[in-house]
Amino acid sequence: MDFISGRVKEIISSRLQAIVKEIKHLTSVSNDAERLRHEIDCVKGIVNHINSGLSWKGRQPLAVVRQWVSTQEQIVNSAEEVFLQYEENKNRRLCCCCPHCFLVKRSSRKIRNALAELNELLKMKDSDFPKNGDLGEPQETLQQPMRNELVGAFVHEKLSELETWMLEDGFVRVIGVYGMPGVGKTSLLKQIINNKRVLNFFKLVIWVTVSREGDISALQRRIFERIELPWRSNLSIDEAAAVLHSVFKDRRLLVILDDVRRIIDVSNLGISASENTTKVVLISRDKEVCKSMKADRMIAMKHLTVEEGWELFCKGAFVAGEDHNIDSEIEQLARGVVKESKGHPLAIKMLARTMPLLHSSALSDWECVLKELKAIDPQFYRIDEEILMELFKPLKHSYDALETDELRLCFLCMAAYGEDEEIDADQLIQLWLAEGLVKSRFEGRYVVLKILVDRCLVDVEVKEENGIDSWKVKIHDLLRDMVVHIAEIDQNSLFLAGQSLTWFPFSALENVQWVRISLMHNRIRSLPDEIYCRNLVTLLLNSTTIDEVPERFLEYLYMLKVLDLSNTPIKFLPMSIRHLYDLIYLQLSNTQIRVLHDRTFELSRVQFLDLSFSPLICIQSMIKKMKCLRILKLAHCYDLEFLSPDISQLTGLEELDMWKTLFAFSCEFETGQEIKKASLQDVCKLHRLKRLRLTLKSPIEERTVGNLVELQELWLLWMPQVRQTHLPTDMRAMHNLERLHLYDCHIEGTPDLFSELQNLNYLKLKSSQLLLTLSGLGLSRLSNLKEIEIEECLLLTELGEEFGRKGCFPVLRRLKLWMLPSLESLPSSVEEGALPKLQTLAIFRCMKVKVLPSGLDNLKSLEQIRGDKEWWNEISSEDEEMKNPNLHAKYVEILEIHDNYHV
Repeated sequence: MDFISGRVKEIISSRLQAIVKEIKHLTSVSNDAERLRHEIDCVKGIVNHINSGLSWKGRQPLAVVRQWVSTQEQIVNSAEEVFLQYEENKNRRLCCCCPHCFLVKRSSRKIRNALAELNELLKMKDSDFPKNGDLGEPQETLQQPMRNELVGAFVHEKLSELETWMLEDGFVRVIGVYGMPGVGKTSLLKQIINNKRVLNFFKLVIWVTVSREGDISALQRRIFERIELPWRSNLSIDEAAAVLHSVFKDRRLLVILDDVRRIIDVSNLGISASENTTKVVLISRDKEVCKSMKADRMIAMKHLTVEEGWELFCKGAFVAGEDHNIDSEIEQLARGVVKESKGHPLAIKMLARTMPLLHSSALSDWECVLKELKAIDPQFYRIDEEILMELFKPLKHSYDALETDELRLCFLCMAAYGEDEEIDADQLIQLWLAEGLVKSRFEGRYVVLKILVDRCLVDVEVKEENGIDSWKVKIHDLLRDMVVHIAEIDQNSLFLAGQSLTWFPFSALENVQWVRISLMHNRIRSLPDEIYCRNLVTLLLNSTTIDEVPERFLEYLYMLKVLDLSNTPIKFLPMSIRHLYDLIYLQLSNTQIRVLHDRTFELSRVQFLDLSFSPLICIQSMIKKMKCLRILKLAHCYDLEFLSPDISQLTGLEELDMWKTLFAFSCEFETGQEIKKASLQDVCKLHRLKRLRLTLKSPIEERTVGNLVELQELWLLWMPQVRQTHLPTDMRAMHNLERLHLYDCHIEGTPDLFSELQNLNYLKLKSSQLLLTLSGLGLSRLSNLKEIEIEECLLLTELGEEFGRKGCFPVLRRLKLWMLPSLESLPSSVEEGALPKLQTLAIFRCMKVKVLPSGLDNLKSLEQIRGDKEWWNEISSEDEEMKNPNLHAKYVEILEIHDNYHV
């Protein structure tokens, strides 16, 4: 009986403990539910932080981050369902046996399980995510997908001829390559300039596209940009030609002039016909243009044969290494599709990228494609004697084959820009965002542009400048002509950019259904008093000579979202701008506007406002009404005297650019003023800022900038009288900072500060007059630092030996040392395995540097040693290692004319 009694007691005790535990859970369920809600919000916040950060940086998430984000979605959705169930039951009566209690009890268990899963999820994040906080990786560079676009015996024969003419035939000065659009002229020349023999022979290779009008001044400017010389707007044609001639003289020079349609005097480009080392290649549609420009040799491009066309098609349609064996019936249909291209390489490449997969598609899919292609009426495009209409059938099919209306409209918007124009990708994506065609910069860059590049509809060139990827988008002029026509017929879009118009076109007034109008890059002097396009969404009037917007011109444009009046001499905006209730994008840079009236600030939906390079004198408190503003650009506003502290209320602002403005920020509250001005503290309330460029008139104090934790790019310029000897320690909180520019910051050294910025990939220090060495700044411990640029630091005497040590600067690609008169020594040697990624070492006007580090030639990644000619000649005569021909071959001259003209 005792045994039974003991067993009963044990069972009763165990049961009582379980009941007590359950009661505790029931009584604490509200606290658990509150914890659950908090944890759900926490995880969602982390996901939003990851997505917004990677979107702004233009990166794709690491594999471990993608997996975590995918896992959290299911867990969070389940946890939210549990919380909602609890919310439904929480007000019901508690007891230990009733049905209501059972529901709450079940909710309590689900809440505890959900909390456990969320806790594991957060632990997984802490253990798996990179410790340096870098959660993304650069997107793949957008390159045209063709591995080798050139096919056919004829093309390879001409490649060999070109190489001989360029390298061995001293009597050939001018070469002409002509043929109809899309036949492969540009591809042929791209192939030849990638030839190592050609690159090694010519010290300077310049490729420029000639505008339709053959504007010599515009062409000179493009050449200045290509050779990285600063362009001055007051240069006459003769002055610019003299500058270019001084640069080109006695250098082996290859100049490729693309899309030449008129006769050009090459002497205006600084090219002398008497120079034996200069070669000029003309790419033109017209044989007579080449003959008139006295081409010594000419190549007439031909269409591809049937078999060559099929070979090129397969290069685009198959993945590298894929087996080309396909079903005979499908091959027959595919060859029929290729036949429709009439041997045009551009059309074949585009067809290859829009056709269904050769292996996995059904026969009916190919039958449908061929039927659609043959059904396209070649007369859809206006007759042009330069162009075979048959070519437009495959081009039109490639446009129609884009999967969504949004994709087609994104592509269509490119035709709003001028022919042969290199379109800034960020500018283009801002237009897409304003029209609602994409939801983010990330989608614009890495979804839309990726698709368009893959389909061979656009080219994208990616250049890295100051630590930023600058993307330039270009559309073939043949495609642009086609899309301009489609836009007008199918999309009510009038694109007349760069047509030398002097008057506002009547066609823009006759059709009240226009949705988009682009008249940029014309000589239009005036606008009509009114325009009745109530459906108009985009209006681009930039780069014209319009000096006034009539008072009622904007009155009926209720739907307008994009308005660009940049690079015009307008001085005022009309009061009718208040009617643009839906305006999102307002571009007013490089105008003559001095004051924005209050009506402008009432446009509460504006997200993008640019007034850079304008004589604007103030930004008043009405700016706070622009609650949706995300990007505000006021750079180079040299008359800007006042900025309201109400800028701090623009809580959604992601970019603020006030670089080199008259208005400078202070950390101090200025007394004795009737109206308070914005201070640095006001700016630092904008917690969502990701890009910030400022001019400062006082040192940054401690505990001022620590709130800017989302910042990814920071430019700071101190006025001459300011002495910022140490940077504030709360900059350590900027864990997302990737690019840092410090101008006239007289730091003596800030130990360990830079070492905390583990995401930093670009650093520029200019005019830091107290800095003696880079050693001790903690730079060598930055695992993501790709580029360092040091300029005009007059007392800097050494870099520091860590620049040559193994394990330091693991990903450094470029080191630029600019005008450092006291610099005497680079690291004495470069250890084996040091600087494994270094590609460019640039040294300009550092005349005390007499010796390069020993072991420099062992750097396999080193591609260029750039420097001014005087320095190189001197160092070559003194440095034994310069006798190494491989190292000497890597020298690239930094072009220099005089003190005010250098790159």
